[in-house]
Amino acid sequence: MSVPIRLVQRNGKLISLDATQIQFKFARGTTAIPMPILGERYAADLNIVTTSIDVDVILRDDDCSASEVSEQPAKAFIDFAKPNVRDNNTIGAGSYFYGDGGDVTIGQSGGKDITNKEFQLKSTFLKQSGADPIIIKFIDTGTLGAATYSSGTVSISLNHANLKHASTPAPSSGSFQSIAHEVATYLTNALNNSANIGITTTSTGSTGLSHAFTATLSAGTYSETLGMTRVDIQQDEVGTNGNSGTPVFWDMTSSGSVNTLAVVPPSFQTFRGGENNTCKSAGDKVQDLIANVSNSNVMGAVGQALQMDANQDKKAALSTDFNKLDPTAGATDDYIVGIQIPYNSLIQSTDTTSMTPRNFLIVTGLSPANNQGSLANKLPASTTFDSENVYSGIRGTVTTFSAAYQAGDTFYSGKLSFSPIDMIVGL
Repeated sequence: MSVPIRLVQRNGKLISLDATQIQFKFARGTTAIPMPILGERYAADLNIVTTSIDVDVILRDDDCSASEVSEQPAKAFIDFAKPNVRDNNTIGAGSYFYGDGGDVTIGQSGGKDITNKEFQLKSTFLKQSGADPIIIKFIDTGTLGAATYSSGTVSISLNHANLKHASTPAPSSGSFQSIAHEVATYLTNALNNSANIGITTTSTGSTGLSHAFTATLSAGTYSETLGMTRVDIQQDEVGTNGNSGTPVFWDMTSSGSVNTLAVVPPSFQTFRGGENNTCKSAGDKVQDLIANVSNSNVMGAVGQALQMDANQDKKAALSTDFNKLDPTAGATDDYIVGIQIPYNSLIQSTDTTSMTPRNFLIVTGLSPANNQGSLANKLPASTTFDSENVYSGIRGTVTTFSAAYQAGDTFYSGKLSFSPIDMIVGL
């Protein structure tokens, strides 16, 4: 019997292994000091913990018909509930639009205005062909919510008195829970429209956004108060070219650095997860691990430090994701940044007669006790690993690896040590 585990590389690729034995090691730095005469023992507990995970593994050939190694589409998101402040190493507070408590407005005079500022998207085909990106912008003219398409530019109207001129902007109708909900809805509608935008968007010659992308409205950062503020965007054509390094927002200069004079864009994640067929043999997996442990560079930073109540808002005093800082430079990087080890949970199951799979977690930082144990482990084991989400797996890297092969076998046996680490920085 074995347990399927996954090592996660920084580019999102997985190394699937079968674990025959898993050993978690945790040690708290609480050295007891005996007191003379009294016979008592005192200690100071400063929450200093050393951890390691040792795994005995079997490396087998992949089942090339399995969905986990087949071609995959890249996915991105834009969340209008929250400003994008993580890349600036700043603790994010408040929501995005003025009427929701933030300081960004739709179109008020003298405000931090988002209208007539462009952001870019590249479809899988546009990335592959090297063509210019699709330009999307919000405008303060035209019919509210309507989109126009011309020469590769999509203009979405936010022309409404409640959004533009009111001292405290508000959604234009009761069907929206917040301004962020309204704006996200209009963008979702535009991306799912098949109208001719004036350029080719797919390898089959289509000219509509809906042929290149599928957009879905979903719960955002502050869903309880602001509603469905997040737009999840999936490339309709699969493969690594879907990892297009977009969205690129108006606050980025041509060099890729942040323009501090521009309006902060909404929270977003660039397209990632696009895969060509990744079916590997047992020997391929051994070679990948040899390459990673023997010579693999971080070339930057990945993870989070000084985290605060991650289950609520993913706040961190230092939060850095390599692919966000430079979405293209890390596209082929193989550095291992996480591990997903599944287990069967009863407390997360909908009934007491069946179990549901979850991944083991190590939640660190200033987080309440209720956000660290099995009750807080709500994401399914199939969740895509995210180095900025402690609930998607265990962050860290492989520190030792050994492999053995016996003649006649169709697999390799191995041992690896994984060191849980919240933030890794290196050259």
